[in-house]
Amino acid sequence: MEQSWGKMPQTAPAFPEGTGQPLNPILNMLEINSLDKSLLPLGWPGWHTNCSIWPQRENLMAAEKRVLIIDPDHRARRDLIHSLKEEQYFIDTGKSLSEAIRKVSEGDFDCLVMDINLPEMKGYEAVPILKNLDPKLRIIMTTRKNTKHLEAKAREQDIFYYFIKSFGKDELRLAIKSAFDP
Repeated sequence: MEQSWGKMPQTAPAFPEGTGQPLNPILNMLEINSLDKSLLPLGWPGWHTNCSIWPQRENLMAAEKRVLIIDPDHRARRDLIHSLKEEQYFIDTGKSLSEAIRKVSEGDFDCLVMDINLPEMKGYEAVPILKNLDPKLRIIMTTRKNTKHLEAKAREQDIFYYFIKSFGKDELRLAIKSAFDP
């Protein structure tokens, strides 16, 4: 049963109440419409679940390194966000191809980390659609279960990197970091 946290504010405070200090400098530029409470840093009040972090429009372009994570598994998204927290990336998330299309067309992302098993279609089938929206987008395709056939299909597309989730997060962090190299 989903727990209700009551009416949420339109914008979260930049400073946790009573501290006078930002919890995280990145949060100063975030507008939180609704947020998965498992993604919030410790010490924040509880929020409603099934949410995403959205930048204020004027600050979207100011973020240097923008990463979009599309994965149907909310735990995989949460774990990846936590593993990237020290890199100071602007990170947005989604769980489906339709969200990826909307966010890529609205934002200026440098790197897309996308699971191969999306609800609407296979991730490798979505690559041409997303590349049509942003030809410079570097796509890292991820999968939990790898086969030679699946890897071959993914590598046929114009992807930057193919990552098998069982290999650990260090390799994925390096691939994302490499996506920003000239």
